[in-house]
Amino acid sequence: MQVDLRQSWWIREVEIPTRHVLAPMAGVSVQAFRRQGRRYGAGLVCSEMVSCAGLEHKNERTLGYLRVARDEHPLAIQIFGSEPQVMAEAARMVVAAGADIVDINFGCPVRKVTKTGAGATLLEDPDRACAIVEAVAGTAGVPVSVKMRRGLENGSRACLTVGPRLVEAGAATLTLHPRSAR
Repeated sequence: MQVDLRQSWWIREVEIPTRHVLAPMAGVSVQAFRRQGRRYGAGLVCSEMVSCAGLEHKNERTLGYLRVARDEHPLAIQIFGSEPQVMAEAARMVVAAGADIVDINFGCPVRKVTKTGAGATLLEDPDRACAIVEAVAGTAGVPVSVKMRRGLENGSRACLTVGPRLVEAGAATLTLHPRSAR
């Protein structure tokens, strides 16, 4: 079976014009990079991850990640955190800024993120991960996606049990980075 990468597809009600997706990359997926990605054929572009705690505290630098240009759509803005209600409020903010999709990061292996209970560590706490997805999906009003790893530890297959639960909790789509976080 061959797939035409120029063919459109849908994440719930959001049409993605091609099958090329520009991944969320910390320090890389800034607005200029996303706009170039769209110009060169990416059907969906994603922001770098945005701290929900930073949004909650109205951190000026964090709020700067919410600048969206008209030619970036469709756009997923990726958020990370560990508290369902804080993440739900952050989702409201990113949608108000112009996100077509809210992407939740359950894949970041960086200690600065994981020590707060966010990122890939949430794969080891599926109840909290599901509560986050449910809270975000219940308030966002746009499709919610989740980027996740295979698991936290080498050899883990947490994605096989956590993934279906995240969909049940409200995730419209999952993106799997098929390596463990450690």
